Amino acid sequence: MTERLFRERMNADIERRSYYGKFIFNSHFLIFLTIASGFFLYSLLSLVQTLEPSLWQDIAAALLVSVTIVPAYRTLLKRADGVFLLPYEAKFDKYMISADRYSLTLGLAKPAIGGIVAALLLTVGHGVVEIAVFIAAGIIFYVMNYHIKKAAIHSELSNAAVIAGMMLLSFVSLLLILQHLLWAIPAVAAVYMVMGYMKKRRHDQLDWSTLIDYEEAQLNRYYQNVALFTNVSHIDKQFKRRRYLDPFLWKPKGDAFGKERMYEYLFYRTFARDHDLPMIVLRLILLFGIVMVWIGNLYLSVIIVLFGIYIIVLQMSQIYTAQAYLLWPKVWPVDRRFIQKSYVTYSHKLVFVIAVIFSLIFLAVHIGHFYLVLLFPLWGYIINRTLSRTVYKKEQQLSD
Repeated sequence: MTERLFRERMNADIERRSYYGKFIFNSHFLIFLTIASGFFLYSLLSLVQTLEPSLWQDIAAALLVSVTIVPAYRTLLKRADGVFLLPYEAKFDKYMISADRYSLTLGLAKPAIGGIVAALLLTVGHGVVEIAVFIAAGIIFYVMNYHIKKAAIHSELSNAAVIAGMMLLSFVSLLLILQHLLWAIPAVAAVYMVMGYMKKRRHDQLDWSTLIDYEEAQLNRYYQNVALFTNVSHIDKQFKRRRYLDPFLWKPKGDAFGKERMYEYLFYRTFARDHDLPMIVLRLILLFGIVMVWIGNLYLSVIIVLFGIYIIVLQMSQIYTAQAYLLWPKVWPVDRRFIQKSYVTYSHKLVFVIAVIFSLIFLAVHIGHFYLVLLFPLWGYIINRTLSRTVYKKEQQLSD
């Protein structure tokens, strides 16, 4: 029964990932991903051809793999399981074994990509046998790290401290293996002993409360990652004050705080106080900025900036939804045109600031083509107007 229960939940989780996947991997993102991946691979191969054998390559490869072989752990438990499944705890082994298989499969993409990049770096100064042993050790560590992480969640130990220890041990072990293949034996033995120690520290019985809390945190984290690309209604959000953003919040007084400008202030305030959005925008700027600097290609840099502005404008539309459909329009009802006008004013100003930040990064890499930065604010203005109209059209369709 428990195995069938997990299979049903696994299918529901796969269906959820497929549903959001079609929004994430839309045609725009796939085009960008294809171009970026091609340029990244081209630049990496060009870099490999110019490298000389050194310890730094081994360090980079070992660090990359050790970071990516930290596996996911998903039990797919629900809050009600702590009550209704307690009588079946003695027969819960098959459920947990199925969870092990699903979790190991779920986290394969990151170590696979990390292993490929590391193998390309190791082609300089290392033979096929050394690379094969290195990859094999990474696979063994991936499985062992999973059992170590699982035991940590089922124990009183700090999960963050155990993960940091796993990464450090994996890094040192992989680095030693690259220095001499015989280090593979004591390295695997050391990780195996840590795994045995962690299994002794785990609870004899399932800690339902801890497992359910951990699963809910992982699911919420997944939704937060999806929210980088599309609106997600399932995120457990709270508003958060960031005092360092207070100077940027103008405070209207008197007549300025009327029906025509009230929502502009509320849009700024919602953005500054939103639990995730400011940090999402910052992470996107950093991500696209790093890719731009790494690739260094003029045409791809332009595409990166245009796509980055497009993604951020998509994210900003949730602010309109947050204010236009909540309590304020009922407490102080105003004409929808004032709300829309306030959103346009707010979003154009914010998009302009973001375009300026991208322009500064672009100028740092391609100062000789400074005139191209004029394209970024114009693109931001056009895409913001277009997407804003889409939001208004959807609102009009949903209104009475």
